[in-house]
Amino acid sequence: MLSGVTRCAIGVLLLLLTSTGAWAQATAQMSGTIRDESGLVLPGVTVTVLQVDTGFTRSVVTNESGAYALPNLPLGPYRLEMSLAGFQTYAQTGLVLQVGDAPVINAVLRVSQLEEAVTVEAAIPLVDFRSPSIGRVIDSQEVQSLPLEARNPTQLIVLAGAAVDTGTPSSRSMTASRAIVVTGGQPFGVAYTLDGAVHNNAFDGLNLPLPFPDALQEFRVETSSQNAQSGVHAAGTVSAVTKSGTNRFSGNVFEFARHHRFNATAPFAARNPRTGERVSDGLVRNQFGGTLGGPLVRDRLFFFGAYQGTRATQTPADIITFVPTAAMLAGDFTQFASAQCVSRGAVALRPPFVNNRIDPALLSPAAVNIARRLPTTTDPCGRITYSRKTRPREGQSIARMDYQLTRDQSLFGRYMLTTTFWKPPFEETGNMLASTLGGRDSSAHSLALGHTAVLGNTTVNSLRLTVNRTDVHRTHADYLGPQDVGVNTYSYPGRVMLLTVTGGFALGTGTEIDSYYRPNTYAVSDDLTLVRGNHQWGLGASVGVSDWKALSNVRSSGTFSFNGGATGLGLADFLIGDVFEYRQGTPFLMDISQKSFGVYAQDTWKLAPRVTLNYGVRWEPWFPQEHRSGAIYNFDANRFRAGQRSRVYPQAPPGFTYPGDEGFAGKAGMDADWANLQPRVGMAWDARGDGRTSVRAAYAMNGDFISGGFFFDMARVPPFDQEERLTRPAVGRLDDPWGGIGRTNPYPVTLRPDMPFSTGVAYMSVPQDLDTTRVHSWNVGVQQQLGANMAVSASYLGNYLMNAWGDVTGNPATFPGSPTGPCTLNTVTGPRTYANCSQAPINLRREVSQANPAVGEYIGYLDWFTDEGWQRYHGLMLSFQRRAANGLSANANYTVSTCEGLLVNQGAGPTNPGTGYLRPVSILNPPTDREAAFEADKGPCTASPTHIFNLTASVESPQFDNRTIRLLASGWRLSGIFRASSGMALTITTGLDRALNGVLTTVQRVDQVGNDPYGQRTRNNWFNPSAFAQPALGGFGNSTRNGYEGPGRRNLDLSLARAFPVGGTRRVEARVDALNAFNWFRWGDPITNFADANFGRILTAEDPRIMQFALNFYF
Repeated sequence: MLSGVTRCAIGVLLLLLTSTGAWAQATAQMSGTIRDESGLVLPGVTVTVLQVDTGFTRSVVTNESGAYALPNLPLGPYRLEMSLAGFQTYAQTGLVLQVGDAPVINAVLRVSQLEEAVTVEAAIPLVDFRSPSIGRVIDSQEVQSLPLEARNPTQLIVLAGAAVDTGTPSSRSMTASRAIVVTGGQPFGVAYTLDGAVHNNAFDGLNLPLPFPDALQEFRVETSSQNAQSGVHAAGTVSAVTKSGTNRFSGNVFEFARHHRFNATAPFAARNPRTGERVSDGLVRNQFGGTLGGPLVRDRLFFFGAYQGTRATQTPADIITFVPTAAMLAGDFTQFASAQCVSRGAVALRPPFVNNRIDPALLSPAAVNIARRLPTTTDPCGRITYSRKTRPREGQSIARMDYQLTRDQSLFGRYMLTTTFWKPPFEETGNMLASTLGGRDSSAHSLALGHTAVLGNTTVNSLRLTVNRTDVHRTHADYLGPQDVGVNTYSYPGRVMLLTVTGGFALGTGTEIDSYYRPNTYAVSDDLTLVRGNHQWGLGASVGVSDWKALSNVRSSGTFSFNGGATGLGLADFLIGDVFEYRQGTPFLMDISQKSFGVYAQDTWKLAPRVTLNYGVRWEPWFPQEHRSGAIYNFDANRFRAGQRSRVYPQAPPGFTYPGDEGFAGKAGMDADWANLQPRVGMAWDARGDGRTSVRAAYAMNGDFISGGFFFDMARVPPFDQEERLTRPAVGRLDDPWGGIGRTNPYPVTLRPDMPFSTGVAYMSVPQDLDTTRVHSWNVGVQQQLGANMAVSASYLGNYLMNAWGDVTGNPATFPGSPTGPCTLNTVTGPRTYANCSQAPINLRREVSQANPAVGEYIGYLDWFTDEGWQRYHGLMLSFQRRAANGLSANANYTVSTCEGLLVNQGAGPTNPGTGYLRPVSILNPPTDREAAFEADKGPCTASPTHIFNLTASVESPQFDNRTIRLLASGWRLSGIFRASSGMALTITTGLDRALNGVLTTVQRVDQVGNDPYGQRTRNNWFNPSAFAQPALGGFGNSTRNGYEGPGRRNLDLSLARAFPVGGTRRVEARVDALNAFNWFRWGDPITNFADANFGRILTAEDPRIMQFALNFYF
């Protein structure tokens, strides 16, 4: 541990540097070597670049090796000029720098005593001789011309290859954010920058909204072995740049419209009972706005502004669920339990029920009241298709200023605001099934300021300041309170009731109840570039502070779960009111902050004329999150055995410590990791010496820091929250879950430090010495330029993710005998014998309870975090690029990969107790070798399909000389995106508690008893039910985590546009987009819950063909 004086010195040094870690920059650079005709190097050559659009210029002089470097150049088109007395002046045009580009442009000057110049037009090389990472630029032409769903450029990130969009993240995130997995990494493992400033959401680790296509210049995606400038996240980097003003006033006005009349209907949409045709989703959407940029002072001061608004109405009718039928309400389950309705075969209701009938007098009055408020169906299986009508309103505003203060200094500022709003769908439809989605009233603010200074011929400094603020606000509508139907519980948020039925319906969702999540980020970064001889040094550091406040009502209304464990069918359990689990908590407030900084040094060394070495190191200590409210704790088994209680919270069970207790680490409960050094090294070789064949290899070690919400659920415990979990058999019926077990409903409660702790609490303990996650990545690749505008490449990508965090059940329920045999358990009143041990309350069977029954009743789950997760990824990526020329551009890549590992936190949000590793590892008596317990969870990675293929292309018709042909055939553009991938990895879960050890059923896996687990691979029979069986009570299934593959994906989006010149540079563009142009039936994943009546069936699908029409006026 460092002393306080040392820490102070480091802090002062960093502040004096006014620096924060340079994440990726929004600039490019040029470098090269100048020689004479005999091949000798030429020192003293003046090299000048001119940015054509803005008049920006910069000059350097070649050194004694004839080398020059121009770092930190703004993006855009350039003219390059080289001059030396006694030689011809050499000029090159047609150079367009994109984000992250580092072209090597060499030149030969001829001897001449005359003042003459030679000018050539040539684009930058397509092969890379400097960067250690594998990446691709999505340029402005692709951003604007390719068809995009919701005009969200984030969709294009996966086109870089070896990447998967795992879908819309949790309701704690902005709707434009995406959880993208790159080369088998973690969903929060991608670092985003916008204009060189950090652009990640501090709470979930995902991207903040990117600018809409007309305001986005371009972005670069890097997927492997980033240089030492990159930190915090390890899987990849996305560096995006907003558009800027130029010396010419320009902009556009646009309107994009969709209407359901032109769209195909969803494959699972309800049918019109009169016509039999599927009902459309009623989609009407308009996206409108414009951009304007230009000079305020020519060559000095520029502005750019943009706005996009979205107004939509949609009633998607593709949600399938199952509700009680009239027959079920009369106690008749014969039809619902038949093979016609149950995919795994006919089910017989368990005793005491016979012939699949239940005496109506045994039905729960509350359940019947709820069922009568649900939509009715004539389907004998209770199948119903419903919609959740929404009217989203979104807006995005962007303003940017660029100021060339002097020839050697420039400033910029950019502000962006994104807003999202819609009412809860229940307010639109009145259908209680629509209560599973709430409303939104969210915003994201992003401010970036930058200063670049040229400090002489060989030194450039770049400073960035970032302020990001996000407010994700979920809203709900009052749709049904417990008292409305005769349920004796209390709901804090109002008339809200949460209920889920396996194989049936759901009411409400805890993650859609009124809550807010407000992360803020403040950061400063500084990068210093020094060119010294054949070396280009990069030095920089980072200082940042993130804080986030959140109010959650996820469990404050109470949640009922029915899993079919009593009768064999979830809907039957519901109607008789037999609850599997009831959870209730109080509203929970979280207040967290986290500090960070990183310092790096790197060198790009021209080791030989054809060899460049890139090496460096990043020091990035990890500081744990500080819980300013003190809502954090540790558990120590030795303190538990000794009966030692907290001095801060004496009512807490023995073994727990809190901020303020002796030995507790501040308000974090964890030690900082100061020894976090991350080496990076890469090499590039001009294999043939002609600047057309590049061989590159690189290695990097990165830290991959967890997202801010990771610890969110662990603090939902007394005294910060009062949550109770009642599980069968220690839970009453639906009508009165408390009174049914002889207890009084304890809610509402008032939280206070000296309050008694509730029983059966789910704790999650964090060891004080957890290691931070690290990723070792490496790549080897070959690039070959073909002609002037084409290139191909082959790259091997590998990485090893180690010390991944996950949670393991540390307080398992045990069996002193066989699971179904008799057992004697320790209780508060003395030993008690149960004829069937599995029928004993689960919390009574837990290890802590048996060790100390008086304390054990207060502790249910006692999970603990481990850093023993890992993943290995190996991939081969083949790429093809055709730069835009003669009206044609194309990019394609194919990735084949393998990825396996132990379970890691695959979400961008928090972890829940009982959802981690399958096999418990006792927190009281941990084994010396824990690998055997974790080995059961080894399997394929969750989000890494074996095959991924991407293709984007755009073709434009030429300007014909013949007037008639020109009127008919010129100005057309056809663009498209094609993507295909193999299926995602799936886990078959029991859906029932077979292990009986406290691990949730969403983790427990089935036995595979047949050789072929797949059925006909159709939407009604993807899996073969007869190939699986529930494991024996008290046992674990033999099936592999992520051992099965879902349906593959394919999609083709097309865009057809025609431009009409209207004088000068003005033009009108008419455009038609077809998303899923061929209307392919793109299946979702099948039901993987083996206890679900629809196991193996596919009940969801991606959107059908959607048409979009647009008009765009450019000036």
